[in-house]
Amino acid sequence: MQAIARILHHALPKPPADLVVGPSLQAVWERCRPEGLATLEVLFYCGGRLFVMVSGSAAAARLRQEGPDLLARLRTEPGLAELREIVTRRTGRQGSPNVTVKAATPLRSELGARCFGSLAATVDDPALKASLARLAVALATDGSRRA
Repeated sequence: MQAIARILHHALPKPPADLVVGPSLQAVWERCRPEGLATLEVLFYCGGRLFVMVSGSAAAARLRQEGPDLLARLRTEPGLAELREIVTRRTGRQGSPNVTVKAATPLRSELGARCFGSLAATVDDPALKASLARLAVALATDGSRRA
């Protein structure tokens, strides 16, 4: 198992070290934002940028107006000291984001596939052997083919 953990640690993509998402970021946002920005939704923080979902140009203008004070308050929070800017993303008419999202980094990894394939060959447990073989195939084929 330790060998698998080492391989996974080196083969799988890792999120940025300063990525903040979820309830902890939501709590910080609710503490720091002014009441006039209560309808805005915080998405995530990464690389000195806080991403916020706005419903329209009026909300974005209000955020720009409140921006300097809001940035100062947010920078005092743990993990956000390096905050440089607030980036807005606008929702569409039905409430869906009106932004282009880059596709996720492909899972394909030739080295990872070879490692898991050779590891599967050395394992005696049939269920674990089959799982490792499936993982090797998924890594080799970008996850698009099932084993």
